[in-house]
Amino acid sequence: MSDLYKSRAAVKALSCERDEERLRRGEVSPSELQRENLAFRDFRKDVIGLKPKYTPDSVDYVQI
Repeated sequence: MSDLYKSRAAVKALSCERDEERLRRGEVSPSELQRENLAFRDFRKDVIGLKPKYTPDSVDYVQI
């Protein structure tokens, strides 16, 4: 099992090096890279039915 963790660490380190090199070359901006690396980048709260944490009294929200 420890080989799995070592392998994962090596893959992650390689990915970080690749990202840093892309930043240095100017291929992507830091915000673009952050967006690419988000775990839930295609996650939409409104589609799966999560309600907003705070809704002001002055604005009506339509709950689907």
